[in-house]
Amino acid sequence: MAQTLAMPVAPSLALISNHRPLSRAVYFPVLNPPKVRGLSIECARVGGVEIPNNKRIEFSLQYIHGIGRSRARKILCDISMDNKVTKDLSDEELITLRDKVSKYVIEGDLRRFNALNIRRLKEIQCYRG
Repeated sequence: MAQTLAMPVAPSLALISNHRPLSRAVYFPVLNPPKVRGLSIECARVGGVEIPNNKRIEFSLQYIHGIGRSRARKILCDISMDNKVTKDLSDEELITLRDKVSKYVIEGDLRRFNALNIRRLKEIQCYRG
């Protein structure tokens, strides 16, 4: 995992370096990860959720809404990855994990899908709704 985090700065500051914008934003590395009550926090971001670094991948993936124990195991089997601690993942492994997780309906999309189904059942005054 990358040693430094990047924070975006306003796009207007991109013109400072050599008068040609490399991208829409300038990124400055953050040398120290953020601290909360003296604890250093550095997490991997998968599926729009920060998963804990100190747990094994199978349990870290369960922090994502829509991924339970069986789906986390299936993801690991599909990409043939060992169930190691999240902080020990290489950048390539993290990228393949993100790609595999992005193929599922998770987080906000899943919540919206369920809410729309419940609303539909209520509108037709179904027993389940």
